[in-house]
Amino acid sequence: MMDWALLSMCFLAVVIPAEGQTASWQKGNLQGWMFNVVSGGEVRFRSDAPANVTGLTVCMRVLIENPYYRVQLTFGNSTDGISYTGPVTTNPLYYLDIEGATVSFKTISVSFEQQWPWRNRCFTWESSSRMAQLWFDGRMSIRKSVGRGQVFSGQAELTISEFEGQVSDVYVWDSALSVKHLYCYLALSHSFPPGSVLDWRHIQYSTSGYALLEPTYLRPFSEKPTRRRKHKRERGLRKDKRRFYEQ
Repeated sequence: MMDWALLSMCFLAVVIPAEGQTASWQKGNLQGWMFNVVSGGEVRFRSDAPANVTGLTVCMRVLIENPYYRVQLTFGNSTDGISYTGPVTTNPLYYLDIEGATVSFKTISVSFEQQWPWRNRCFTWESSSRMAQLWFDGRMSIRKSVGRGQVFSGQAELTISEFEGQVSDVYVWDSALSVKHLYCYLALSHSFPPGSVLDWRHIQYSTSGYALLEPTYLRPFSEKPTRRRKHKRERGLRKDKRRFYEQ
């Protein structure tokens, strides 16, 4: 129920694993890396320690052509867990399911610049208020009610499936992040808190089908901005940030 780049300066690909096989769990710092997933493949991530969760934020960066894909987050004590699916071609709705209770979302435009080249995808949910919300680049949903009183506990495992493209910077927090911290993630800033459930900088991962772990995309230029350009950009971001908070 929960979409785009140039060539890296360098390239190193690791095939994980051979098609039809399942790789063992590995752990590492994936900062600066991405998974390139071929149709039929899956990527899975899991937490190091059991979690006790009454609220969530799930964020990731993706590059895809087909807007439909599935993100499933399960815990030791859950059967269905939490799942997010993107829209099918003829249906612009996004779906979030909390242990069998489903809510649909449309997104509305906000003044926020997409950061090249990734499509940022986040959703938040709080058990106490039952409020859930989607956050994309330049778009967000209204807050809707789903899954009140639900508590998840045990080791968390997040699976991205029915997916073809690239995925990077997967984070999960055990609370609904503030708008300020969401803005930092969406703006490709590193000023957001470490992921308390899953953190891309030290994460366990595994794949099935065919997937490549390779350096993430870099911007097609490396020159430092001039003082004038930097001032203009920062002024524009401050203005954009004020509009974003005012939504």
